[in-house]
Amino acid sequence: MFEANPLSNYNLTVKRVYDHSKDNDQGFIWRKVFIVDDFYRDPDQVRDYALSCELKGGKEYCGSLVGKRVVEDSQEMIDNLRPIFSTLCNQREWNNLEYDDTEFHSKWDNMKFMVNSTTHDDIMERFTDTVYCYTHHKDNIGYKWAALIYLNKDDECNGGTDFYNYIEDHAYGYDYNIKNDIMFTSEMKYNRMVLYEARHTHGAILDRKMYKQHPRLAQVFFM
Repeated sequence: MFEANPLSNYNLTVKRVYDHSKDNDQGFIWRKVFIVDDFYRDPDQVRDYALSCELKGGKEYCGSLVGKRVVEDSQEMIDNLRPIFSTLCNQREWNNLEYDDTEFHSKWDNMKFMVNSTTHDDIMERFTDTVYCYTHHKDNIGYKWAALIYLNKDDECNGGTDFYNYIEDHAYGYDYNIKNDIMFTSEMKYNRMVLYEARHTHGAILDRKMYKQHPRLAQVFFM
């Protein structure tokens, strides 16, 4: 079910995205985002399986996610996808990250099949007292890379994922539109995989008009 298309068949796009940084004298850093279309050979199988799984809520499973998450064991997924991501993460374009084979495989030994599910009701419940639907965050606690695969079919696709030039200590006001700091947007496309630095500020594109008929579905990985 989790068979990916061969790497040799991938149409890989690498985006270079500007971001603030306190770790160097320049005050900025160039981060990379890898985009691969047509990732799975049979994405319908993965999507159908995700829709059949139990959704789990609460911080234990979802953290600050808007919505709920599928969390299931899948050795089949690990066996099929581990070598693909190992090759993608071990590329010299990741000039900010050092690939460590032992560390990488220890993360994949415990990888779960995880799919984020966000409905219109989830959006309305979370963003009751805010002007904008903020979702920006980082995934960098204990991870170097994060990835997602969009599992919404073409007629359901809406939005995508924004990547930000974000100043961590800036006093963003209640009415500040974080969209001013978007440096790159990965548009949602069925079976598109997006691989990025876990410490790069990013967020799902959500607003109060979205996902009234179907949930936003994105398989996620942290490694």
